[in-house]
Amino acid sequence: MSATMVVAEDRKDVDPQVWTPAHVNLIKAAAKDPEVARIFVNAAIKKALCRDVGGDRHWLSKVQPWWGHDYHFHVRINCPSDSPECTPQPPRPGDDGCGAELDHWFTEAILHPKPSPPSKPKPGPRMADLPAACRQVLLAP
Repeated sequence: MSATMVVAEDRKDVDPQVWTPAHVNLIKAAAKDPEVARIFVNAAIKKALCRDVGGDRHWLSKVQPWWGHDYHFHVRINCPSDSPECTPQPPRPGDDGCGAELDHWFTEAILHPKPSPPSKPKPGPRMADLPAACRQVLLAP
């Protein structure tokens, strides 16, 4: 099964032929889970959520617009209490994120960015720079 594009072609909203209450309910259920720190979605999806949900809006603060995510969303889990090396997500503002923060994603500069000149890729982290727990996972058979 492949993912389905839910964002409209103009990138300003969801596609009403695809977007359903089931999409809202799935993201809402994930956001209401106390183990979830953040959910990353396309800004058009966040816009639809802001518009489509009723009075229970506190969970919207966990839903954050991010580039891409037209076909999927990412869930970031809170750090487990027994993982002292885990770095938690910075706190979100106390509001639902449906105001000026969301409006920014629909500006011309964001919707139609000017191409930047090609740049040399930055090297990723070196194994020695990773926390010991991460090195253990990467070196495991």
